[in-house]
Amino acid sequence: MRNSLIFGLVLFCSLSVSAARAEEAFFNANRIKIRYITAGQGEAVILLHGFAVRSSEEMWIKNALNEPQVVAELSRDYRVIAMDWRGHGKSGKPRGVKNYGLEMVEDVVRLMDHLKIKQAHIVGYSLGAIVAGKLLVTHPDRLLSVTLGGGAPVYQPTKKWQVVVEELAKSLDKGAGAGPLVPVIAPAGEPAPSQEAMNVLGQLLVFGQDQKVLASVIRGIVNLEVTTEQLKANKIPVLVVYGNREGEALERIGRFVPVLAQVEVQVIAGGDHMTTFARPEFRTAIHKFLNSHRN
Repeated sequence: MRNSLIFGLVLFCSLSVSAARAEEAFFNANRIKIRYITAGQGEAVILLHGFAVRSSEEMWIKNALNEPQVVAELSRDYRVIAMDWRGHGKSGKPRGVKNYGLEMVEDVVRLMDHLKIKQAHIVGYSLGAIVAGKLLVTHPDRLLSVTLGGGAPVYQPTKKWQVVVEELAKSLDKGAGAGPLVPVIAPAGEPAPSQEAMNVLGQLLVFGQDQKVLASVIRGIVNLEVTTEQLKANKIPVLVVYGNREGEALERIGRFVPVLAQVEVQVIAGGDHMTTFARPEFRTAIHKFLNSHRN
C-alpha cells in the first residue's frame, strides 16, 4: 500500500480535538442525546461529519498540524453548528438499525427546531453527504443550500456497493474493524491494499468506538436512497466538492450529478477521501458557494 492512504488514515484518526471559540451544548432528539458545537453569527450553516469520526472537532475544527479548518473559515460570516451524529462522539449510541438511517436525517431537522432555525445551509462530508442528500429531497423547505463533500446520496446503488455495505456491517458486528471500508476510501490509482493492511487500518479507523453501534449506522444507510424524480425536481442550490483522487465515491458522484438540477461541481486537485476535507481549497470553495446563495 502506498504511503498516502496510511498518512490519510493517521491524519484522520489523530486530529486535534481543540474546540477553541466553539460552544458545546446538547439536546434531546427523539429520546437520544445529541451533542453539538456552535461558533459565529449570521445565517445558519450545519456541518455533518463522516462515518466513524470521533467528534465534530475531528473533521471541522483543526487537524493534527493545528491548521484552521471549516469552522474557523465559515464562522467569520455565518453561525456555524456542527453536530455529533448519534452513534458518534458525545452523542447517544443506541444499538439497532431502527435508530439510524432516517432518524439521522430527522436529527438535523430536530436540531434546527431546537435552535429555532427556520432554514439553514447544510454541509455534509462522506456519510454526512449521504444524509444531506436525503435531507435535500425530504425537507427542501428547511434548506438554503446543500454542499456534498467527498460523496453523494444513495442513488441507484450498485450490487457491488450493497455487498461492501453488508460486509462492512458484518465485520463491525464481529469487532473485526472497518477493513472492508479501506479499499473504498483508498486514493484512486494506487494498488489495492493487502488483507493485512486492511485489517490494521480498519481497526485504526474505529479504534475506541462501539463497533456494533457503527454496524447499525452502516445498515441504516440503505434506507436513505433517493430517486431520479426527486433529484430532477430539486430547486435547492447544491455544491458537490471532492478530490480528483477520490476512490469509490467517484462512481456514485458520476451517476448523481448529471441528474440533479441546480448543481455546481468543484474538484480539488490532489485531494482524496481522507484528506480533501482538510485542504484550504475545500473550505474556500464552500465559503464562496455559501456567499453566492445567502438568503
